[in-house]
Amino acid sequence: MPSLWPDTLEPSAPAISAERAHIVRYDDQGKKLWELEGRSLVVQEEISIAEEVTLRFFDSDGTETLTVRAPQARLQNRSGNIELVGAISAVGREFSFTTENLVWDNQKKVLSTSSFVRIEREEFTLTGRGLEYLSETGRATILNDARLILRKK
Repeated sequence: MPSLWPDTLEPSAPAISAERAHIVRYDDQGKKLWELEGRSLVVQEEISIAEEVTLRFFDSDGTETLTVRAPQARLQNRSGNIELVGAISAVGREFSFTTENLVWDNQKKVLSTSSFVRIEREEFTLTGRGLEYLSETGRATILNDARLILRKK
């Protein structure tokens, strides 16, 4: 009988490697929390690493609230927590923002960073350090050193 996991497999070697990855995570009630698409995916026992990622978040009604693009995502397979790294851009219903890293806490359903953030809306630019985004409400909050620049109309 052929073996799917050869004895010669190194502990650090990926268990699964795929091109064009698509992963969907649901909550306990079967509602879609997030959807991840990537150019490639390497799955190991504890962590999966996706490259050239688009990550979409959904509210409790199933409506998309935020689309995040990042060079890389590290998904904790058991918890569903995600770390996004690199030059990150995100577009929500009423705003967009950029930062260098984001962490999705799957239990709290919060997307956050302690890095510099720049939020853009039609009428203003808001910068600061640290951000919390609640996917269920679509609300983003700058945590420290917030600076608001209003645009003239």
